[in-house]
Amino acid sequence: MEDISLKQARLLREKTQDYMAELLGIHVQTYRKLEQNPDNVTVGQAKVISKNLGFPYDTIFF
Repeated sequence: MEDISLKQARLLREKTQDYMAELLGIHVQTYRKLEQNPDNVTVGQAKVISKNLGFPYDTIFF
């Protein structure tokens, strides 16, 4: 599987930014910033995201 962006992964699983923010326990504005600057995603957040979206950790571009 080729690498996909955080936003692409979320959209493929039909999840909202609000859902993702709640999942991570952060404000939706903070989540939006993570999609714009995926370098700021922590390892812990990346693991939660990949597990809940059902993509291997190493296929989502963080």
